[in-house]
Amino acid sequence: MDSTSPLTIQKGKNSLLTVEFAGQWRTSLSYIGKDRFRLEGVRPKAILAFNRDSLGSITGFNWVQAIPKFTYQRIFTLSKDSLLIHPSGRLSRYVGNYRLGNNPQRFLKVRIENDRLTAQHTGEGKLTLKQISENQFMLFDKDLKLVYNFIPDNHGNITTIAFSRIGAPEFVKTNADPALHKVYGFNRSNGFTRADTLRGKLTPLRACYDVLFYDLNVTVDPASKSIRGNNTIRFKAVNTFDRVQVDLFENMNIEKILYRGTSLSFRREFNAVFIEFPTPIQEGTVDEIIVLYSGRPQTPDGASLAGGIFWLWDKEGEYWIETVTQGSGASLWWPCKDHLSDKPDSMKINVTVPRGLSDISNGRLLRKTEVPGNQTRFEWHVSYPITPYGVVMNIGNYTHFSDKYISGNDTLVLNYYCMPHDQNVAKAIFKHTKPMLALFEKSFGRYPFWRDGFTVMQSIYPMEHQSAVSVGSIFNPFNSDRFDSLDVIRTMWHECAHEWWGNHVTVKDMADLWLHESFATYAEALAYEKLQNRAAMMKYLKDQKPGNNGPMLGKIDVNDFRLGDIYSKGLLMLHTLRNLIDNDSVWFDLLRGMQAHFAFQTVTTHDIVSYINNKTGTDYTYFFEQYLTKASIPKLQLAFTEQGSVTHVKYRWDVEVEKFDMPIKVTATKNIYTFIYPTRNWKDLDLGQMKTKEFKVDTDNFYIDVQNINAASQQN
Repeated sequence: MDSTSPLTIQKGKNSLLTVEFAGQWRTSLSYIGKDRFRLEGVRPKAILAFNRDSLGSITGFNWVQAIPKFTYQRIFTLSKDSLLIHPSGRLSRYVGNYRLGNNPQRFLKVRIENDRLTAQHTGEGKLTLKQISENQFMLFDKDLKLVYNFIPDNHGNITTIAFSRIGAPEFVKTNADPALHKVYGFNRSNGFTRADTLRGKLTPLRACYDVLFYDLNVTVDPASKSIRGNNTIRFKAVNTFDRVQVDLFENMNIEKILYRGTSLSFRREFNAVFIEFPTPIQEGTVDEIIVLYSGRPQTPDGASLAGGIFWLWDKEGEYWIETVTQGSGASLWWPCKDHLSDKPDSMKINVTVPRGLSDISNGRLLRKTEVPGNQTRFEWHVSYPITPYGVVMNIGNYTHFSDKYISGNDTLVLNYYCMPHDQNVAKAIFKHTKPMLALFEKSFGRYPFWRDGFTVMQSIYPMEHQSAVSVGSIFNPFNSDRFDSLDVIRTMWHECAHEWWGNHVTVKDMADLWLHESFATYAEALAYEKLQNRAAMMKYLKDQKPGNNGPMLGKIDVNDFRLGDIYSKGLLMLHTLRNLIDNDSVWFDLLRGMQAHFAFQTVTTHDIVSYINNKTGTDYTYFFEQYLTKASIPKLQLAFTEQGSVTHVKYRWDVEVEKFDMPIKVTATKNIYTFIYPTRNWKDLDLGQMKTKEFKVDTDNFYIDVQNINAASQQN
């Protein structure tokens, strides 16, 4: 389809057609007759009416929809626009940046070119408008009219644009752009594929070598949404081999692969690249290859959880770009061994961007260099092992300020980046960094990446990029007095906790991702408890509403990226375990101990469970089996009987795990919680003179269901 409104139609589930605006949304089409389809879930109702040529071939379609007016609020008037304005100045009053309602990612840029007003919506092409009246401009295209009404305030200053569309825009069929339209996502209604296995399995062609170092060089062209560059992969042969697998998404072009100055043969299958060496690489050999590549990486897609590169604008109309690759993998934009089990020992990240923009990547900034072509090169160095999906480019018109965190005799440099116009809000939020670090250091251990410093930045999307944490949008959408109207501080707690749980201790396989997200979400609750008060933590816990629709553990070897319950259910599971252990000294020793024992390593669920069992001297295997591998949570069944003035309660666990025997706290004595020890068989408890209504189960601290049943229905 046309380049200004990139749209893809393809066959989806059960052979139904789906339509997608790249990186924005996707829905299915329902046939209503005569080459016409209804878009499901779109409001107001929208129809696609396909057009055919004289031979009956589909040439495009018209989008038929009654569109209400959209209101864009003027947010910025650029002083530098004086360079763009015709000397007559008759159009200058309209020039500026406008935001769609309170949406921080949808802007409209109005400029002047060749004495004509132009309008450009986020992610779309530039439109040249025709002036109809003093404050009304239009674009005419056959039966389509785009109407821009510029609305002045009482002083005559333009503050608002009322935008509407009249008629049905025509979309012309073109060859699909695989970079923007092919999305690697995770809606696997038809099961896993060979592509998933190639992406997720530690095959012999991956296990045969260990990556030691990456030297990544990337040049970014925001205008074309493309990148080009090369990556040097230094490795050590684990065993002798003459063929290996590296990874780069199939929509990205590999220009050549160099080894000792000569080009290597390679073949591609889905997102895997199989490289042939002229002679075997002997076990223990340290060597390297260079992959030269280019292309237009896919854009993120929220419906399928697919990652990619965001290409947006900030409030001032400057480019704002961020890579987000969790799940999909780093290989969607740079070539690497894209398996969680292998972190390089260190890495260089060199990013070249148009002059005036900055790149914020991982580690320490070594130098910033002006280079030919009106560009700037940023060179970053990561001195610790790093998971490939934790590598990031954040590109924009960033401003920088800094601080220091003192721990004992050591000083950690804190770097903060934000948009210049959001600096006051950023300072109010980022001042919470030091108390957060003190809490996490006490609870989990020393910040793991001390040499590389610690960066927190405003970003398009929140993400735990190693030593360069992205906290998402921090703008104040309602101009309220509440500086954290988007709950960014809690998001910052979560993403920064990943420095310990995810970046320092990392899962070997995406199936175990609960280890990252559950502990990071638990860190949120911990921050509420320690930095605010216990009541704040308990309220946060009660607000969690897991779906309990499936297990938290995924399928191994297929890159089974799933989110859902690994946040809220994982948090409640860990809170339950803390109260089951019932000793905070032991609990926090466990958290710090895991960080020390598995430092910079990759782990499995089995590794973590075994560590907890060994350190506590208690076998909690049953506990993790129920909460991780089963959709349902434990159900405590209760059956009350009264014999004269004495109350009895029979109790048992209704669970799927045969050996589940988790203790639980109840009020066996009025208002006093003590442990009882249910199993899957009925047990009896004499409550004495207590009334049934006085018997309570501690569901605040144990994530379970409670079911009262008729005593006559008990069965052993």
